[in-house]
Amino acid sequence: MKNNGEALETGAIPSYPVPVAVDEAERMLQRQITKHHVAIILLHWFNAFVWLFELGTGLALITSKEFRLAPEWYISIVHGFFGPRGNLLHFHIALGLLWIFVFAVYGIFGYRTYLTREVIQREIALDADDVRWLVVRVKRILGLTDEPLPLQGVYNAGQKLFAILVYAMIPLVMFSGLILAFHWFGASFVAWAIVVHFAAVGLVASGLMIHVYMGAVFPEEKYAFFSMLTGTVNEWFAYNHHFKWWREVKLEQRVWELQHSPDQVPAPPAQGAPAAPAQQKSWFERVFRSPEYWPPYAAGFGLGLVLLATFLIMGQGLGASGGFTRYLTAALAWVAPNWTASNPYWSNYLSGGSPLFDFLVFELIGVALGGFVSGWLAHRFRAACDKGPRIRRSTRYAFAFGGGILTGLGARLARGCTSGLALSGGAVLSVGAFAFMLSVFAAGFIGAYFMRRYWL
Repeated sequence: MKNNGEALETGAIPSYPVPVAVDEAERMLQRQITKHHVAIILLHWFNAFVWLFELGTGLALITSKEFRLAPEWYISIVHGFFGPRGNLLHFHIALGLLWIFVFAVYGIFGYRTYLTREVIQREIALDADDVRWLVVRVKRILGLTDEPLPLQGVYNAGQKLFAILVYAMIPLVMFSGLILAFHWFGASFVAWAIVVHFAAVGLVASGLMIHVYMGAVFPEEKYAFFSMLTGTVNEWFAYNHHFKWWREVKLEQRVWELQHSPDQVPAPPAQGAPAAPAQQKSWFERVFRSPEYWPPYAAGFGLGLVLLATFLIMGQGLGASGGFTRYLTAALAWVAPNWTASNPYWSNYLSGGSPLFDFLVFELIGVALGGFVSGWLAHRFRAACDKGPRIRRSTRYAFAFGGGILTGLGARLARGCTSGLALSGGAVLSVGAFAFMLSVFAAGFIGAYFMRRYWL
């Protein structure tokens, strides 16, 4: 940050980094540039937590003295949480299958956005500057040179190298894990799958340790770490660490400004000239790709058809609170199995075996995935806080958290929620369903009167 010499002028887009005046640098620190979309952030943290649990349980599954990597006390603690070794193995396999399923959904629905050849070439492929960056970076760490690092794009060469490793190893981890879980292709394939699985996981874990250190501990990269929480980095960080990408962003902004400038209003067509035909959107684009919400009557009709299909196919209606109750029961049974089994309320959900083996559990997973796909198709998938102008975010979150707790307790006291009791019960003309909904609307109108100043 300098205040003399050649300086970056406001509006100028240099081809290489130049000294920046102090006042301009301060403005760049305040301006944010979007680096990651919400889908990438969610996938990143989902992947991080899955690998944390899979590595933790996988180390505890290796109990042989000749091959184990974890100490005995760690293995004992993990087995104490899960009980018999079979439970630990089932959890490891189930989480791995969920991981594969989520990546399959991401690959199918996000291919054109995140997995095209152009995107991979831009975000992963190494160019001459990247190779030189790796050499200079190592020399700088060893104190052998003070040469400046070559210019980088949206990701530096170290991040690209780790991404290449992950892209190469993930298919091996997935396929070898499936062979081990289901014993495909015979004993010889299973034996080789053990070697491949351990080697691929070990390589990713080795790179992961460097990745975590550089992203979460290394002070120069703290903005990159927080970008995986907020999705943005400040312009000053981008200018100094990812100049190529910064220049691309500024050029795109300049093109947009020129296209939307008042001086660029298109001239009206000549008199007598035929008007350009409007581009006709397909039915799929009008219904599913439109950012506008569906009309409430159309959405209600569609929900009614879903409810009817659920009765015909599954023999029961929709529900939500019961599924969350089963998730909580499974968590309590994992943490405190004896107390859960002796509790009069929670033990009811353990009488039929695993509390997770129920239609509502899988229905909630489908609801979450359906909401994700719907929001992504309609270009509405983003982090947001819906609130009125007179309420702070922290207060809005506190009200939402408290309201969620009260709603959950009310749903359990009423033995159903707006899905299980109101919709499914109303479909079979249950008196309790109509009494419940009248109470919900009455409480909603009364609560809205007292809370209106926070929204209007």
